[in-house]
Amino acid sequence: MFLSFLIIAQNNQTKLMKILISINEQTTNDYEIIFVEDSGFQPKSPLLEFMNECFYKSGKQIQVITNLRSQGFSYSINTAIAAAKGEFFMIVDEGQTIHKTSVAVLKEKVATYQVEHKKIDMVEFRMHYSNSKETSEIWNKCDVLLSPKTNKEVLAYTDCIIFSKIFRRKLILQKNVTLLDYRRTDAYFIYNSLVYTSGFLAIKDVLVDYDLDVVTYSVFDLIKQWIYIFNLYRDLNLYREYKEELEYAFLRFCLVTFLEIVSLQKNKRLSIKAIHSAENKLERRYKSFLKNKYIKDIKEPRFKIIVADIKGYIKNWKLENTK
Repeated sequence: MFLSFLIIAQNNQTKLMKILISINEQTTNDYEIIFVEDSGFQPKSPLLEFMNECFYKSGKQIQVITNLRSQGFSYSINTAIAAAKGEFFMIVDEGQTIHKTSVAVLKEKVATYQVEHKKIDMVEFRMHYSNSKETSEIWNKCDVLLSPKTNKEVLAYTDCIIFSKIFRRKLILQKNVTLLDYRRTDAYFIYNSLVYTSGFLAIKDVLVDYDLDVVTYSVFDLIKQWIYIFNLYRDLNLYREYKEELEYAFLRFCLVTFLEIVSLQKNKRLSIKAIHSAENKLERRYKSFLKNKYIKDIKEPRFKIIVADIKGYIKNWKLENTK
């Protein structure tokens, strides 16, 4: 089996139904669904009836795991990875719909670019953000098999969003790569995986629509996880080797990803705390970042503008989000 879709049920049956409908419409059946019920949905729910009608009765592979009590997203994803059987897995968030050719495209890309002596361990694809009508970009070289060990720029340019990736399941299990329980550590999972990744492939294809929404976890977990990332690379004696790549990725995460997610919450008090947290972390690395080799040729137009005047950008962000 090629792909396992990992889905966590967290109290939004409408969004979960959209995910399942989009998966049911795939042009190839070389997939399974691992559905972890972490919210206590009812035995006679419309969602369960749909799953029975479209997956069980048609013989498509779907496994439902029920947590005895809510364990949270990270714990549930770790459970799903352990139960999966696909060669690769995709973590699917509420608010996503999967394009009907996604499994076929990913399977074809892996077959095309994987070579006998180097497995593809991670594939990054593009997403369309439905509520902003924007599409994510890929800053790594596309349609080229890269190795993070020699193509170190992969660590600088990889998007820190876990939902724009598929991962080779066997590698993740062998190296015991997990999300940290009871907190959000999406970027940590990606950078832990990259330590062991032999083959990395970025593709230009847009495979997912994503309707971003208010998060149900602490946004500060997102920025705190970088302590774990830096410490991981230090513990493995890799920090010096990848210092500039990690520093670039961290600064971009703070200034773009983290502050964008905070803006979506539309919460003045949260925004004030978030910008103070980001400023404190940026201040410690600001001088060394200005000497970072990657800022000499920033590929992302928006980030290039931000880096040209970081203090001015932070000032404007404060004015817009803390009124």
